[in-house]
Amino acid sequence: MGECGIYWRDYLYELEYWQILLQIRGYRRRNILQYQLQRIQAFSSMFAFSGNKEHKQPQDIIPLYFDDYKDMDDDEPPMTDKEALDLQAEMAAMNKNGEAF
Repeated sequence: MGECGIYWRDYLYELEYWQILLQIRGYRRRNILQYQLQRIQAFSSMFAFSGNKEHKQPQDIIPLYFDDYKDMDDDEPPMTDKEALDLQAEMAAMNKNGEAF
């Protein structure tokens, strides 16, 4: 089925419609580079014809779904050392007692 790499026989006879939709959605979500390049191209065209008096960035004008993930603060760890030790102690106690989920 073209760009997604689904064989035509699988598309027509083997796969359910929901499986095809999930595969196409996954393909489009992995295609981040193309979306970034298109956004930069649109921004450059807009900049060339109208200027950038407000000093905006491409992500300000055309936001994409993955921009939120890049803005996350990676400076602080997800948990402190004390929290990690407490969690390890709790897991050791659960393993010792034979508890499951």
